Amino acid sequence: MQKSLKTNAAKINLLCRYSQKNYSTRENIDRMTKLLSRSILSPILFGLAVWMASTAPTRANPANTGTHSVTSAASNSLVVNDEQISQAREAVDIKPGDWAYQTLQALSTKYGCSNSPTGDRVLSREEFATSLNRCVQSMEQLVARKSRRLIKKRRVAPAPNPSVVTPPPASPENTPPPEPASVQPSAPVEAAEPAVSQQDLDRLKQLVQSFSTELQSLDARIEALDKKTAELKAQSFSTTTKLAGEVIIGINGYGGRNTNLGTNGKTGNTLSDRVRLNFDTSFTGKDRLRTRLQSRNTASFNSGVTGTNMTRLGFDGDEGNSTGVSLLQYSFPLSPQTKIIAETIGSEFNENMYTFNPILESSGGGSISRFGRFNPVYRLSSDGASLTLNHKFSDELGLAVGYAVPGNTASNPANGNGLFNGSSAIISQLSFRPSDDLNLGVVYARSYSSDGNNISGGTGSSAANRPFGSSTAPVPVSANHYSFLASYKLSPSFILSGWAGFIDANRETAAGGNANVSNYAMSLAFPDFGQKGNNLAFVLGVPPKLNSRSGAGVAATTGNPNTSYHIEALYKLKLSDNIAITPGLLLITNPEHNSANPTEYVGSIRTTFKF
Repeated sequence: MQKSLKTNAAKINLLCRYSQKNYSTRENIDRMTKLLSRSILSPILFGLAVWMASTAPTRANPANTGTHSVTSAASNSLVVNDEQISQAREAVDIKPGDWAYQTLQALSTKYGCSNSPTGDRVLSREEFATSLNRCVQSMEQLVARKSRRLIKKRRVAPAPNPSVVTPPPASPENTPPPEPASVQPSAPVEAAEPAVSQQDLDRLKQLVQSFSTELQSLDARIEALDKKTAELKAQSFSTTTKLAGEVIIGINGYGGRNTNLGTNGKTGNTLSDRVRLNFDTSFTGKDRLRTRLQSRNTASFNSGVTGTNMTRLGFDGDEGNSTGVSLLQYSFPLSPQTKIIAETIGSEFNENMYTFNPILESSGGGSISRFGRFNPVYRLSSDGASLTLNHKFSDELGLAVGYAVPGNTASNPANGNGLFNGSSAIISQLSFRPSDDLNLGVVYARSYSSDGNNISGGTGSSAANRPFGSSTAPVPVSANHYSFLASYKLSPSFILSGWAGFIDANRETAAGGNANVSNYAMSLAFPDFGQKGNNLAFVLGVPPKLNSRSGAGVAATTGNPNTSYHIEALYKLKLSDNIAITPGLLLITNPEHNSANPTEYVGSIRTTFKF
């Protein structure tokens, strides 16, 4: 901690006063000892006083012969008078031509003070006081070092031991030839430090007096900062863990149906929330253990509410606001080019690899819809356990490979579950990013679902998500997923992104069967629209659609008869670094890819808090 500025000023005052008096007798030494013992001066200054008393003549040199000023020219130009001191006290700003400015600059140059004025700009009184405080500390340290060295030099060498008998010199005939003297390396020469003269101490004293108010204010701020630092250290719950949180409060509504769906009406409005707390721990500085606690009650506008999964929100999920661990992830580098990400729960491939939709991929700040965030292929991990490897061949070319066990089946020891005996998904992505503006990617994934569900990530029609069987009669299904993705920044304020995905699914029963599913989307994003941090975006696409289906007991024409269009518009308004509001509107034409269904719409006002 820095020393009190008042103490520094008192030390300078005492140094000046003692250097002007004469101490040559034992009585004077005793007098100084009593004075120093009553003060709070350090033992270093006490030693300096003893040395000055023992080496000074009967009368000290009244002219202070032998002291050195900053320079002879500066000595003439920096003469202090009452008028200059008064001007220094009254000045609002300190200019390079002022006496105070020149004096501090000269002292800083001579004694190597840090943060010295450069002479090329005007300083406020607070800035000048900061530089002056540094110079006071530097000169105090210089005086302390000098006193220690002088006291050490005056220590009396021990007398020779009289009991040691010196042997008589050897006779000339028995004298051995002299050995060549060994060459000792020369001791390093220390750079000479300038002596602190009485004249410089007087000048420093005048500066301290002229800026006493600012120095006291600076001292108070330093003490307050030290206190705050101590409080932060005392309140820190961990030296290795950081906390980051996100809270979403959403006002959501749906409508457009012409008939009621079960107990749900034609329209509905909700107020819901989602809270996430991320605890990020690092053991090496390069790894990260993330533990996420989550609580939410945002109901899904899915087929059980609106008649289709196409109307789902991008941040939905409802556990009745019960809190639990929703993500446990550990990532670490194998090499500068290779990174491993392991998750036991809550895996989302979209968080482990690039999705080519940078503005809209976030659930808290991106698209308001589930489908509009990114390609559904990244949802094959389905909040389960996974292992992902990211490798960069170069700055332009990268490869991501992942293996996931969806849901909570990885921890289930029953037959047909576990790490390798139940549902699983393997994904690989090759990304080519020749510049920051252009990004291209190709994805291949292989999935196996023991109940034939979630083939399309819960975003398309019911037939596209479960091409064979039903929830009451599940059948296992394997599928190959192919996707092409791109993102192009036409300008800093316009980004065009898109993808196209194809699924070839097979029924894993004796009867066999095949299904073909496709989806595509294009997004137009306008970063910093209106002001920095705001985002305007539009999404146009076709949610996963069952194009054809065949197999024993399945008619060849049982694909979705028509085409649904996903039309979305949103505007993210950044209120501060921690708060953003995103109103958005989603239209789904021909829900479930069936023209017999009227257009449905979903509206949301999502407020996101980050800390």
